Amino acid sequence: MRAPLVAVCLLTCCLSVAAQTDTSRSGASLGQILSSDISTGLSDAGRIVTAPLHFNAKEWMVTAGVVGGTAFLFTFDRTARVEAARNQSDAAHSVFNVGREYGREIYGLSLAGGLYAGGIAFQRTDIRTTGRMLGESIVIAGVINIALKSLFGRSRPQTGEGPYEFRGFQTSNEHLSLPSGHSTVAFSVSSVLARRIGNPYASAALYSLAGVTALSRVYTDDHWISDTFLGAAIGTAVGLSVSNRGEETPILGLRIQPSLSGLHVEYLF
Repeated sequence: MRAPLVAVCLLTCCLSVAAQTDTSRSGASLGQILSSDISTGLSDAGRIVTAPLHFNAKEWMVTAGVVGGTAFLFTFDRTARVEAARNQSDAAHSVFNVGREYGREIYGLSLAGGLYAGGIAFQRTDIRTTGRMLGESIVIAGVINIALKSLFGRSRPQTGEGPYEFRGFQTSNEHLSLPSGHSTVAFSVSSVLARRIGNPYASAALYSLAGVTALSRVYTDDHWISDTFLGAAIGTAVGLSVSNRGEETPILGLRIQPSLSGLHVEYLF
């Protein structure tokens, strides 16, 4: 249950900065703010869902790369499963439990709600916007994930049916393997936070944590490795799409630098 602690720490840091500063204030009423944010969220959802209709050549190449990469990883699904089963240990359990929790929607949405409420309470548009972006990315990526899971109907590893069993439209959990939901959530959260914090050390830590989430799904035999790759791609694509459209101001002026005693962290105002 360490992932909730990570979320609480992130929320505490963001709100402590908001309490110390008095920038990004807005004279709009609460009703106007909520109405504007709902409108933005719906607009973002429509833009992302219909994006393939307007893809340019580069975007189609990236899409083809993701599809091709997922298909290529099918050939490693059995090997990755065997290796995961062979390398079970108490230490690995502890690490991958953190990743599993980080990929749960409840914690990502709780962090999004906390940031959004904190941004309104402290009149910080940047923090409120980050909360909105987190919530948007989790919901939009989640809907896409569920739609693809149901459409593919891929069998999970523990069914014993192998990595090439696709049943078409399904609603039963044992046949909703591709893509991984935990990976989708983890990478959507990490991509938004990395974009908003705007620091390479923070980005490395956030994406690494999301990577642990993806590996944890293979380790626990809940997904094939190709499932986690596609989930990571969807979460990242949606998270970056949502955050790149918003305000360009990072949520925090955060600087993290190596020092003789470890890492030196400071906030820049």
